[in-house]
Amino acid sequence: MSPYRKRFVQFNMLLIGIVLTIMVAAVAVYMVNDYYNGLRVTMEQVVAPLQGFSQPPKGEPPEEKPGRDGFAREKNILTVFYSLESGDYSVLSPNNSYTEVELRGLLSAIVSQKEDFGTLRQSGVIYYRSGNAPCRIAIASTDYITRSVGNLALVLLAIWLGAMLLFFAVSVKLSALAARPMEEAMRREKQFIADASHDLKTPLSVILANNSILLENPEMSVGSVRRWVDSTQEATKRMQQLISQMLTLADVERPDAALSMEPVDLAAVATKAALEMESLAYEKHVTLETEFPEECTLRSNADYLQRIVSSLLENALKYEPTGGCVRMTLVQEKRRVRLSVQNFGSTIPAEDLPHVFDRFYRSDKSRKNESGSFGLGLAITKEMAEKLGGEISAVSSTKDGTVFQVALRL
Repeated sequence: MSPYRKRFVQFNMLLIGIVLTIMVAAVAVYMVNDYYNGLRVTMEQVVAPLQGFSQPPKGEPPEEKPGRDGFAREKNILTVFYSLESGDYSVLSPNNSYTEVELRGLLSAIVSQKEDFGTLRQSGVIYYRSGNAPCRIAIASTDYITRSVGNLALVLLAIWLGAMLLFFAVSVKLSALAARPMEEAMRREKQFIADASHDLKTPLSVILANNSILLENPEMSVGSVRRWVDSTQEATKRMQQLISQMLTLADVERPDAALSMEPVDLAAVATKAALEMESLAYEKHVTLETEFPEECTLRSNADYLQRIVSSLLENALKYEPTGGCVRMTLVQEKRRVRLSVQNFGSTIPAEDLPHVFDRFYRSDKSRKNESGSFGLGLAITKEMAEKLGGEISAVSSTKDGTVFQVALRL
């Protein structure tokens, strides 16, 4: 797992853990309160049937109404009649927990409390008190709440652990998708640096070698060292061209770069680009065909459009064999316009086609720099087309050659 995926999983699990912990804590608080409220309701139900009774003789419980024993046994609730004046009491349910002295002290402490329902933590009991003559009291051990809360804690802990394991598995799967753009960006950045370094290394090596020769032979005349001076000049131009293209690409990729939009006649832009490339087509004996409407106006940036059209046309002429044909067409639809540049005599291998717009990407043959290309032209063209809200694509086949198409909104 890559560092980016690990950080994604760690951050995701931390966030999920915090959220789950808060949710589990909220459920726990709610359930504990519910246990206490449920116990109070039960105590009220246990004591309620006693309201019709007066205190019976000591040690003789009154006749019980149906249902009271069920509540008492369910939560081990002890019910007692207690006289505030005399201090006498009558136990109305089995008492196996307290001695007489303990029970008297417990009852005395309960009747001294301000609240009718509460907990005596020092005695470990929960009580409910009703009435005064006599006082009807229900007593339950806190062990019931402790056991219930303990069981609840185990259940919630199991749920928390199960949810964390499930989310961990999901996070690991999702990390592959979430980290992919970042990993791809880092890969492209590293590749960009490597490719730029590779293309700068060659002319720098040429310049250093030529200068070394000149320094070792200071007595030689200018005419005799002309070839090394020309070689240095050519290498410097190549470096300048590469740096210029890199700066252009960086400027186009800036998200905050201002781009003025105005009505532009794309047909006029394409016609101008075709006229400028006629000399190159003539030198290579390539036929340049065009098919444009009289006018095709859209709201765009004139400079970007000019550079897009010129780049695609120059690229097609560069790779079209001598005596071939390049065709440029402009088709206006309802909501968009499509500019197509097609060269019939060359194709792009299927394995290279998905990468033609990648920075510094060139096929193995073109990496010999026979064409003088750095592999940035189409990358710049793609960024410009997308900045204008358009889409660019490329298809290639032995039948139709290679077609680059740009679709722009009207």
